[in-house]
Amino acid sequence: MASGVEVFFYPESVALIGASGKPGAFSHEMLRNLARSYKGRLYAVNPKYREILGIPSYPSIQEIPDEIDLVVIAVRAERVPHALQEAGEKGVKGAVIVAGGFAETGEEGAKLQEEVASIAQRYGIRVVGPNCIGIYNAVNGLDTFFLPPEKMRRPPRGYIAVVSQSGAFLTTMMDWLAAESVGIVKAINIGNKVDVDEAEVIEYYASQEYVKAIMVYIEGVNPGRGRPLVESIRKAREEGKKVVVLKGGKTSYGSRAARSHTAALAGDYQVFSTAIREAGAVEARNPTEFVDSAKALASIGHLRAGKRVLVLTNAGGPGVLATDELASRGLEAPRPPERVRERLRRVLPPIVSLENPIDLTGQATDDDYKIVLDTVLENDDWFDSMVIIAPVQPATMTIKVADIIADAIWRSKKAGVVMTIGAEYGDLVKEYLDSRGIPTYPLPDRASAALHSLVEASRELCPLPEPGKPPREALAIVEKAKAEGRTKLLEHEALRILQLYGIEVARYCLATTPGEAAECASRLGERIVAKVVSPDIIHKSDVGGVIIGVNKSEAVEAFKAIVENVQARVPGARITGVLFQDQARPGLEVIIGGRRDPAFGPIVLFGLGGVMVEVLRDFALGLAPASRCQASRMIESIRARKLLEGYRGSGPKDKESLARHIVVVSRIISEIPGIAEIDVNPVILYEKGSVAVDARIMLE
Repeated sequence: MASGVEVFFYPESVALIGASGKPGAFSHEMLRNLARSYKGRLYAVNPKYREILGIPSYPSIQEIPDEIDLVVIAVRAERVPHALQEAGEKGVKGAVIVAGGFAETGEEGAKLQEEVASIAQRYGIRVVGPNCIGIYNAVNGLDTFFLPPEKMRRPPRGYIAVVSQSGAFLTTMMDWLAAESVGIVKAINIGNKVDVDEAEVIEYYASQEYVKAIMVYIEGVNPGRGRPLVESIRKAREEGKKVVVLKGGKTSYGSRAARSHTAALAGDYQVFSTAIREAGAVEARNPTEFVDSAKALASIGHLRAGKRVLVLTNAGGPGVLATDELASRGLEAPRPPERVRERLRRVLPPIVSLENPIDLTGQATDDDYKIVLDTVLENDDWFDSMVIIAPVQPATMTIKVADIIADAIWRSKKAGVVMTIGAEYGDLVKEYLDSRGIPTYPLPDRASAALHSLVEASRELCPLPEPGKPPREALAIVEKAKAEGRTKLLEHEALRILQLYGIEVARYCLATTPGEAAECASRLGERIVAKVVSPDIIHKSDVGGVIIGVNKSEAVEAFKAIVENVQARVPGARITGVLFQDQARPGLEVIIGGRRDPAFGPIVLFGLGGVMVEVLRDFALGLAPASRCQASRMIESIRARKLLEGYRGSGPKDKESLARHIVVVSRIISEIPGIAEIDVNPVILYEKGSVAVDARIMLE
């Protein structure tokens, strides 16, 4: 169990500081909600009243005769520090700070928030907020939301727990979940996250037996809190809980909105998405999918789910739309085996299509569904999951089909979702299926998207290895550069670090004089590349700092030409020398790199080489250090992966060598302190083996 979070959900006594006796005021509505449902001891704190809504009111929390577990602070921002200090002196364990006006408003608000954090730390108070609406617990009726039931419905009790960074979005979800009859057990709005954040709440939810699925809405992850978030999601997976995440602030415009609302910078979205997926979470694309996925995960998330999907329908169009949605998400609808189609031909009308979707057409009856489901479940080795489309609009259909479908899904022990519609009959079918734990949706694309979430949630996770110990020489290279005040390693230094980690590098030699240039060339092959080495130049080719195809007799002239080019184009640039390097034979060029993300720490990147990764944005990311399993999945995830399998007479490339390079670069960025970025570009892949040609390492 996550330390300190239990008090927010199961306090024996609650005091509302700033309770108002004026109907309609936020704090009055909050007290009304608590008085209506909370089963523990409840107190109000307001010097103007002796009693509010039948609840005893005291001038200060100090005057309440009983111990208080949790305070809800609903006063103006500037009064919060005093209220929190009094709570600390009272021995309160937890505080929900409703007020806004803190870090989300600017520098002065940020200072006030720091003061709140300092007081909380001094007294050992766990804090949710500020700038939040607090807690909802269907078990004991704890409801600190300030919206009355007539303006925000509360969902029925169920098996979903929710954590949201945005209070407004949480209230929207509460109302929507209630309208969809999707049950929840707990919800919390963490606001500005001065103390408790989503990672700790997820860890707590993972420890609760009655929680089956966890919904997480995040706008930004605080610096350094990305890895704890990953660990909490992984822990939830280990406990059998399914996690679905919706990210706000995916675009630059959305990120600005997130900053103004919660003062949290929306992190690099690609890193965020990669990290939570590697942790085992399902990422929803939009709020509709957020709710639909949670519904499916909470009801049948424990059933087997796989990429091969049986689509059964009595309506051609919805079947096609469902199949399109499945295909767009990387799932497939395999053709039934001939043995299955032959058995179905004997008992079904000729008009039925026995491909996939299996289309029973508008003449289908309940019995037709039973025939197909019984038959395929007796021969079920060709599919892993089911999307069953059963509109009950045709006269031949009745609500009995719901029982047939539910029995089949539970008997199969395979994940199955249903799409149905049909006025009152459709509502009855949906209500019955939902009551039997079968997630049901009104549209085919929503049903398919929900099934995809089940497949995602059942993926086997790759291990996340711990960083190892870097070579001493590699550490010395970085320390020397930092001592010299450099923010970039010289290229020969970067290449040397690659060699120390076991990466094959194209042979090279550093020349600092024309005479050394000739000597370097004599040690290398027939075709040589000459490159300027300078702490002041990043893009060498832009300043005439690269000459390709140099032979041994041209090395001295190449040295002089490069020095002249750079001096003319970048006056004052420091030139350490010229690196002469064997020109690698042609192959497939890729880039492998890494950087330190403020929230998630070291990450590794892989994509096409040269500028193509920037132009086409076809790349994969992974948390670092990466395992071989992670590296292989990164390779298979890019759109250009078929180039690795061979094309136009070129043979397949060495994926094992590529995966090893990814693992090694991920170790470098995670093991050597002080490295901010690394680019190995290009790495040239061959049918057997690979070679690194160029490397750039930036320091913090």
